[in-house]
Amino acid sequence: MDYLIYAFNILLLLFWVRLWSAPEKEFYFNPFISGTVKFTDSALAFLRPVLCLPEQAACAVVLVFLLLFKTLLFSRLGVTWHLSLGTYFQFAPLAAADHRAASALLFSVLHVALFFVRLWTLYVLVRLITPAFRVTRASEALAFFTRPFSLLPPLAQPFALLLLHGLLAFACTRTGTLSILGQTLEAQLPEAGSPFLAGPLYWQLLKTGWLAVLSCADGLMFLTRGLFILIVGNLVAALLQVRGAMVICSEGADLLLGRFARRNTAGAGFDFAPLIFFFVVNVMYNGICRSLLELIQSPFFN
Repeated sequence: MDYLIYAFNILLLLFWVRLWSAPEKEFYFNPFISGTVKFTDSALAFLRPVLCLPEQAACAVVLVFLLLFKTLLFSRLGVTWHLSLGTYFQFAPLAAADHRAASALLFSVLHVALFFVRLWTLYVLVRLITPAFRVTRASEALAFFTRPFSLLPPLAQPFALLLLHGLLAFACTRTGTLSILGQTLEAQLPEAGSPFLAGPLYWQLLKTGWLAVLSCADGLMFLTRGLFILIVGNLVAALLQVRGAMVICSEGADLLLGRFARRNTAGAGFDFAPLIFFFVVNVMYNGICRSLLELIQSPFFN
C-alpha cells in the first residue's frame, strides 16, 4: 500500500511542478522532463474545456481533486496515515471519531508536504556533493522537479529547508498521536509523556527544533533508498535488456553519487563505489538519529 501512496505523491508532484513552469515559454530538450510535461499538458488540454479555467488554475483544481480523492480512497481502504521523522518518531492522526475526518485530511496533506520537502532536501544534498561544473540530464531533471524550491537563491535554500522542516515538525507534534519505540502517546496531552510537550515552552521548542533537524537528516535516508532503487532497477533492466530504463537508472545513480560516481568504468571490473557510499551514508544517518533521540529523551530537558 505504501507504494501506491507514493505513486499518488509522484502524480501530485507532476501537477505541482506544472504550476511553476510555463511550457509555452520553455523548451525541454531533456527526455527526462519532456515526457512528464507532455503527460500533464495532455491532461490539462482534456480538462480545460470542462473546467473553463486558465492552465494554472486548472492545474490547481486538479491538484486539490487528486489530494481529496487520495485521502478518501485510502480512508475507505482502512489505511492509517503515518509520518515517520528520524526513524524513531512516528505520528498518526487522532483516533477520536469527531476529529477523524479532519485529522485524516490534515495528515494526507502533511504526507504529501513531507514527500516534497524530502525531495527538496535531496536536491540540496546532491548539490553539496556534486562538482559545480557538472550538469547532466539527470541534474536538470532534478532541478525541474524540485521547483519552486530550486528557483530560490542557493544560499537561501538551507534556511528555507530548516524552516519547512520546523513547520512540519511543529504540526506533527501538535496535531497527532506520537509513537516512540513502540509506545503510543497522545501528543496533545503533556501528562501522557510526549517529550515535545513536556517541560517549559522553551524546552518544547528546542526539542521540536531537534526533531526538525532529524527530519532534515531523513534526506540522507531518502538518498540511500533512491540509490538502492536505481541500482536494483539498473540490474533488472540489464537482465531484461530494456535500454531506456538502463539509461535512466544509470544516470540517476550517478546523480545521487555526485562526485563519488566513477566515470568510464568499462573494463574496470565491479564498481564498489555505490556500496561504500551506501554504507557510509547509512552510518551517518543512524548516528545522527541516535544522538538526537538521546537529546530529545534526556530528562535534563524536561
